[in-house]
Amino acid sequence: MGDRTDLAPLVNWGGASVKPIHRWFRYREAFSPGLIEALELEPPFIDPFCGCGSIVVGAAERGADAVGIDLNPLATFVARVKLRPLCGDDIGRLREFSAGVDARTSERWPVPGLSIASRAFEPRILDELMRIRGLIESSALSEQQRDAVLLAWISVLEPCGSFFKEGNGLKYRNRKRTSAGYVLRPDGVWQRERFGDDQASYVRRAFRLALDEIIQDAPHWRHGSWERQVIREGSALDLLELAPHRDFGSVIFSPPYANRFDYFESMKVELWFGGFVSSYDEARALRKRSLRSHLGAELTAPTTTRPDLERLLELMEPESSSVRMGVRNLLRGYFDDMDVVLGASQAVLAAGGKCHVVVGNSAYAGVIIPTDVLLARMGLAAGFERVRIDRVRHLTVAPQQRAKLGSLASQMRESIVTFS
Repeated sequence: MGDRTDLAPLVNWGGASVKPIHRWFRYREAFSPGLIEALELEPPFIDPFCGCGSIVVGAAERGADAVGIDLNPLATFVARVKLRPLCGDDIGRLREFSAGVDARTSERWPVPGLSIASRAFEPRILDELMRIRGLIESSALSEQQRDAVLLAWISVLEPCGSFFKEGNGLKYRNRKRTSAGYVLRPDGVWQRERFGDDQASYVRRAFRLALDEIIQDAPHWRHGSWERQVIREGSALDLLELAPHRDFGSVIFSPPYANRFDYFESMKVELWFGGFVSSYDEARALRKRSLRSHLGAELTAPTTTRPDLERLLELMEPESSSVRMGVRNLLRGYFDDMDVVLGASQAVLAAGGKCHVVVGNSAYAGVIIPTDVLLARMGLAAGFERVRIDRVRHLTVAPQQRAKLGSLASQMRESIVTFS
């Protein structure tokens, strides 16, 4: 096992959060396109968990070819918008739309049926957001123009909301974290501190700034190979069916970690308000199809017995909340799913190609699950000939879990596992 702490800034979205085009939508689960050079990736690339397209956009910027796959329809929408250059006339139309937001009025777009919609936004902010959405849908925009404007609108939902993403879901701005826990912030005070006295103006200003970022970054499309990139919506478990060919120079991906985080839950406001899901049945179906990394996935399917994993599961405190919630079966399903992805990754690589997996270990009931080591063994069994694990950075755990782990907490890490 080696150390590549130099890669720590590149295994999170912070490495791309201010870069043109990449910055259009905050996607905290992403990594930086700088990994292309750092890992010396050979094109063409394929990313079976592409998210909002860091690697695919990075490939386009560098004149390389790439394929991105993701189950999340919000993520694939964002990636496609980033990859479709707007011409001069399109940019002019976006400028007109941005300039007219204050003056034009439109019928309010219907609020989606998400149960927390009224809690997620202040009434005046929600009203203004839906009026801007109505303006988007009623304006004479081409499909490509409309998608760019809609992306700007989706990107401001969280900044304009009474919620924010944290941990395994959403938190609300009316509660402040203190050393003694969360405390309620006075109603009417926190809103004024964040949004000012004119909430409608706050929304319009945030939207114009987001749309202006797209306009400002348009010259970035002048160089590269944007038209050759491919984004496909689907599950990484179906990689063999979704990959357009089987001679990729590099496979690179960061799967959801086995940490119970449900990204469909943390992104539910954008999914519902963006129109990517319109019912709880649709939202539930996405969860059921996703990698078995969280408790909302399909955990009733049969699983394979893996002796190295079972030994770890047996060490878990039987009466712990994690065990009672079904984490043992979650972990069995997770590694079954990753076995499928690793096997497919080996199959789509050209001779001499490499597969890079950015992954973090997890901890439950006082036991560390060394995901990087387990995946390394599975990859060799799947047909890869060599494997290398590089520690990239330390991962922190919740105080309760840290107390259970004691000195073992220092072994929590994020790694890059490279197969060849």
